Amino acid sequence: MIEQLTRRERQILLLICRGMCNKEIARELDITAKTVEWHISNILGKLGAANRTQAVVVALEQGLLGPGHRQ
Repeated sequence: MIEQLTRRERQILLLICRGMCNKEIARELDITAKTVEWHISNILGKLGAANRTQAVVVALEQGLLGPGHRQ
């Protein structure tokens, strides 16, 4: 599932895993909050997740935050 995500979607999912809200993610990536919302919607759809929390669980289960990942 994780492999279906684009590079930007993976970036955003990692920031969600770090506990960032949409505004913080937007600031970090220099994009609008609406763009973050759009990417999150795509992430949820691709992962089959109903919400951000489920997306984080999938990320953990799929090894997105595995060995070698820098926090």
